[in-house]
Amino acid sequence: MALPTESMLRYEALIALSAVAHHGSVQAAAEASSLSAPKLHRLLRAQEQRLGVALVTTSTRGSTLTSAGERLHEYAETLIHAVTDAETSARQEHLEISGTLRLQAPQALIEPLLLLLVLRLQEQHPGLKVNLLADEHPVRIESDAPAHLRLMRGPLPGGVYARPLGDLRIGLFASPHYLNRAGRPENLNSLARHALIHCPREGQASVWRLAEGQLLRFEPRLSISADAAALRAAIEGAGIVRCYELEARGACVQGLLEPVAEPLWPAADTLALTYALGIRAPASVLAFLELATPWLRGQLAQ
Repeated sequence: MALPTESMLRYEALIALSAVAHHGSVQAAAEASSLSAPKLHRLLRAQEQRLGVALVTTSTRGSTLTSAGERLHEYAETLIHAVTDAETSARQEHLEISGTLRLQAPQALIEPLLLLLVLRLQEQHPGLKVNLLADEHPVRIESDAPAHLRLMRGPLPGGVYARPLGDLRIGLFASPHYLNRAGRPENLNSLARHALIHCPREGQASVWRLAEGQLLRFEPRLSISADAAALRAAIEGAGIVRCYELEARGACVQGLLEPVAEPLWPAADTLALTYALGIRAPASVLAFLELATPWLRGQLAQ
């Protein structure tokens, strides 16, 4: 059964609104999509006439959404993502994926979040090659083609397509052996008296951001630039380490580490999987999104 022409036009209008929101102007949206600028204008004007409100304002600096446009855009994004997910799921059933997929993430998240996903995808699609790139190695990233997908913390830059995944906690951890010997800190002052393991990234100073904007500046007893090595040092009883909660999850389950001073932990960051080109992304990107999104959401929800 064919969809009524009116329904198709309304959906196209939502795509047009989303494209303008992502790209900042009708012209930029047209250049990035298969729709011409005149057609985008017609779709938006028709939608505004149907609703009786202005959705977009245009100036010499580009196009911005009105408050009504912003509200409609939120619903439009949900609908477009749902349609994209359904199409992706159907497409993957008989699609053999090959080529190279480039994924970028903080180094500390590659092993606990991405590695098993990548291995599963390659098992399903033997012709697929994958490059895993760490944020902390910009020279390596810049020498390659841009990443197709990125795991990104915190507020996202404008104009990116993203799948929200959940909250990413950073916490403090130490071995029971160390804590039994040195005591368990209960506040910022007592924490400062402990042996602290610092894991600097790109020259980051030894300052820990904690709850309610508190900062702890300290002289680290041990400074290690590799996350896995810093975590290992904590397991061996060298002191307290600050790391992603999911990095320490396995060691906590085994009784090798335990959470420390949880009231001092900073508020969780949001984590999203971002990707280029939206529904026009390569098949390998859409396949990874289909597999990765529920997996990553499940891992962060634990």
